[in-house]
Amino acid sequence: MREKEIIQKINDLYILYRKKWLKFDETGYKTITSISISDKAEQVKNHLQGHYTLGVFADEIFTKFICFDVDVKDPQMAKWTVYKLVNTLQELGILGEYIYISTSGNKGYHVEIFFNKPVFNTDIKQFYLMVLNYAELLNIDYGKVELRPTHTQGVKLPLGKHFTTNRICWYVDYEKELKPIEDYNYILTIQQMDSEYFYNILNKTKVPDTKCSKRTFSITTSKKLNIDVSNEHIDAIRNLDVNRIKELICKKIDEKVPSNADISRVRGMGGKSDYNNKDNIYLTYCSHFYPTPFKASNRADLKHIIYTKLCINDFLGVNDGMFKCVLHNDSNPSAHIITLKDGTRLYKCFGCNFTGTIITLVEAIARCNKVEAVEFIQQVYNIEVVETEKQKQIKEMLKENIEYILSEQFEIEYPEIYKVVNRYIPELVCLHEIAIQNVTDDDLIQDNQAIFFTSIRYIANYLKCNNNLKRLSQRINLFTFLGMIEKLSKENIPEKYLQKAEEYKKDKYITSYYSIPSYCFDKMQNINTKAKLYKEKNMTMTGFSRELLIRSLSENEANKVYVQQQNEKLSKASEQFAEKATKIILYLIENQGYCTEEQIIRQIRGKKEEKKVKLKRCLQEIIESYNLTRIKANKELKEKFGIASKGYPFLIIKETEE
Repeated sequence: MREKEIIQKINDLYILYRKKWLKFDETGYKTITSISISDKAEQVKNHLQGHYTLGVFADEIFTKFICFDVDVKDPQMAKWTVYKLVNTLQELGILGEYIYISTSGNKGYHVEIFFNKPVFNTDIKQFYLMVLNYAELLNIDYGKVELRPTHTQGVKLPLGKHFTTNRICWYVDYEKELKPIEDYNYILTIQQMDSEYFYNILNKTKVPDTKCSKRTFSITTSKKLNIDVSNEHIDAIRNLDVNRIKELICKKIDEKVPSNADISRVRGMGGKSDYNNKDNIYLTYCSHFYPTPFKASNRADLKHIIYTKLCINDFLGVNDGMFKCVLHNDSNPSAHIITLKDGTRLYKCFGCNFTGTIITLVEAIARCNKVEAVEFIQQVYNIEVVETEKQKQIKEMLKENIEYILSEQFEIEYPEIYKVVNRYIPELVCLHEIAIQNVTDDDLIQDNQAIFFTSIRYIANYLKCNNNLKRLSQRINLFTFLGMIEKLSKENIPEKYLQKAEEYKKDKYITSYYSIPSYCFDKMQNINTKAKLYKEKNMTMTGFSRELLIRSLSENEANKVYVQQQNEKLSKASEQFAEKATKIILYLIENQGYCTEEQIIRQIRGKKEEKKVKLKRCLQEIIESYNLTRIKANKELKEKFGIASKGYPFLIIKETEE
């Protein structure tokens, strides 16, 4: 191992921010700040030798690389996710020579791109969201793909040891089924991409052009792709021959039909052997296999039908159970169809390790892109997407919103809004996606806005963040306060849907109904005003609640956000806390000229974190009621009040003391 060169290479590729590190050993992991520039080389050397494992953070503003952290427990699904990511990156214009993959040491993978010059964290986040949205990996239900590193979330360096499995985090060979490259020197071959090239891709690809030319499909197998053209089904798929595959599927179904089956009730759909009527040939058998023609109300519904309703065996012309793989020379049956918990059917071959949906199969066999594959399947199975013009317009509006909030333009034009919501953009995108999926009825469109209902639990499942529903609810309430989404009161919910909500409610509250406006100029001006107000009133997500809005603004403002709690009074406990806090603040200011939030909290009994939240909710009201101000300490103020402590905390003082 060329140790000195490898240490220098790790420094060049990964290390930009040197004030904070992750350190993993047998006891777990911790964040450290004790590694200086002078002993960095020694620390990386210990990392390579397996004494402990280091992780790095991004700078506050810049990063040297982007890592797509694939955290998927199932090994095959993890590989499938990696291949999907890499294919998407290549479609967006990132050359394969700049994409590198390493293991996390357990079941996950790191897909990384390195830059010759630091790039902005905000641009990296935009790129990450765009890639995941395009690859349909933003809200997967079998794991997650996270962005690393950030300034607050680090990522392990490669070539270190995973202390649970004792495996080395090797780089892997994309062309050989992600087989580990057990060679430390491999890292010396890694190339950094020109940052300008990255920005060219980012600026040109705000919305990826899915109608691209045919691409080279990198199949998830180490064995040579050898399509079985002797199978007529496969040959028809390879040529994207809609009529021929329809015929063949019908024949396959006919073979399954019992000789005494009554198909007479399928009226106007063609006889059992009426292959001339190719558009209706699936309907020759009492819709037991295919209740076609399918009708989808939106793209999500279309994908659901494709993934869960179609028989892959009939499509490929293979038997049920185990069968010979159609993608490689298979001497013994090694392929079969598996069904996931959500009903999604996957083709899986143990011989070549290919795993994919029916869409992925068409991509691999026909060497076409995803859009062409979906269109082909849609034509084969007569799947009709039924949308009114109004629904189409609303969906386009919502897509425009998504494009805008993921763009650099959003940050430039409305920095105040961006500062407030930038950490929560995935949640905002998620709400838009749910809205798009639910634009299925013109009754759910009012004032050119889509109405949809969803629970916090459903959104959490969508985002894979079930561990903190309260925090997610707060962020949705923040969007509502700003006006980026709207919550509907019962009076504004269409009657038939209100009845449905009442039927399913488990407590005194019904499932919330929302609408999302167009982020047009006038609306963004209003949202910007609210974002400025958020800052002026010293609001933070800590303590964001109905009580905070009532005390800082008005009950009317709070009612717009908490529409189902309009008649509820503030609790006696919150009133008592506010009274105590007021007395302490006035006492401290009277006796020492100022007070800090920490001083207030120390004087009140209870758990510290709970006290912080309660204080945030009532502090602004106290400040405004007693002509006080909250200001960041400086040298002059510290000298004036005789403050000897380190740092510059926020002080609460009389307005005349500034």
